[in-house]
Amino acid sequence: LTLALSVPDALPTVVADGDRLLQVVANLVGNAIKFTPAGGTVTIEAAECAGEVRVTVRDTGRGIAPGDLPHVFERF
Repeated sequence: LTLALSVPDALPTVVADGDRLLQVVANLVGNAIKFTPAGGTVTIEAAECAGEVRVTVRDTGRGIAPGDLPHVFERF
């Protein structure tokens, strides 16, 4: 598994709950690693977007089945 990081040298300051932000990003990265097959790639990116910071976690796993997408944010 390859873990790639793409973050520019400078980003705007973010006012946020650091613990919650870490929890969210860690969950996304953990799931990406869990569901990406051997030889795949997990990419974490951060970029400025309209004065804000956008964090993206992308992987080369099979993804979420279309029928499950409406339920992604529901509790199990």
